[in-house]
Amino acid sequence: MAGKVSVQAEQGRTQDEVAHFFRLHLQLHGPNWRGLGWQSRHNQERRFAVLLEVGPLSNTRVLDVGCGMGDLYGYMLQRGIRAKYTGVDILPEMVAHARERYPHAQFEVGDALQGLGRERERERFDYVLCSGAFNVNFGSNQTAVQKILPELLACSTRGVAINFLSTRARERERERDAILYNYDPEAMLVFCRTLTPHVRLVEGYLSNDFTLHLYPKGNENQPPPISDQKGNPL
Repeated sequence: MAGKVSVQAEQGRTQDEVAHFFRLHLQLHGPNWRGLGWQSRHNQERRFAVLLEVGPLSNTRVLDVGCGMGDLYGYMLQRGIRAKYTGVDILPEMVAHARERYPHAQFEVGDALQGLGRERERERFDYVLCSGAFNVNFGSNQTAVQKILPELLACSTRGVAINFLSTRARERERERDAILYNYDPEAMLVFCRTLTPHVRLVEGYLSNDFTLHLYPKGNENQPPPISDQKGNPL
């Protein structure tokens, strides 16, 4: 689960401990999905597939927040999706691996929670993607997410796709992964609707995960009205 963010922890683990978690995984497993903390490559790529359902990404500008070692970019290339891609991650080790693997893409060291919107005030992207960036429990997850989501949406002209671990996960899974943080899908949906009326909640592709697709207000490329998996309009 690539995508580290820097905050002052209100309780629980500090950000230094979270960074250590990823550095340790990288040292133990090397630059692969295990090094990013994913349970399997299948789970990682299943999440990617749902993220990309946010819209047609070919020939667009894409920002990947918490890009890790560029796996999402590689997944896009494998599926023939050519986009002007920029990946951002807080850990220089991850960014170094990403640059080595994909020298033609743009990778930067940066912290999404330290003014992403201000840093990119003059640069906007068609789509902003974020996979696993907020899954480690750093003590202030809800506060961090409520801060970053408006900024991600402000950076996007067409849509934002972001995934989270779900409170609907089996209790045994949640106990086993005590270092991780699970979010209430319905509560997240309610919050996102305060930002834009155009929100899609996607569940069911994995037992412990959900994805939100957000579309800016007044977007000329706004897709048709969307509904949840039960067919209810959103």
